[in-house]
Amino acid sequence: MKITDPKALSNYLRDERKNRGLSQAKVGDLVGLRQGTVSKFESMPEKMQLDTLFRLLSALELELSVKPRISIVRNKSSDSLLPGDKWTEEW
Repeated sequence: MKITDPKALSNYLRDERKNRGLSQAKVGDLVGLRQGTVSKFESMPEKMQLDTLFRLLSALELELSVKPRISIVRNKSSDSLLPGDKWTEEW
């Protein structure tokens, strides 16, 4: 699944939690988080710490994978954007 913003990520994790029949409290208990922290991540992920994300991934037995986008225009010798190029991809 392509995740492009914090809300999409939190929705995905929430759906995974629910599909596994786990409550917010149970997920939190698995990795030492309060139920309120799990709830806050699901509703306002842009305000949360990376540590919280990785704990939730661990509780749900998920991993994060980051890969380069193929569609970015790159300078073949330096793998960087060319001078004058603008970032046109959604984030």
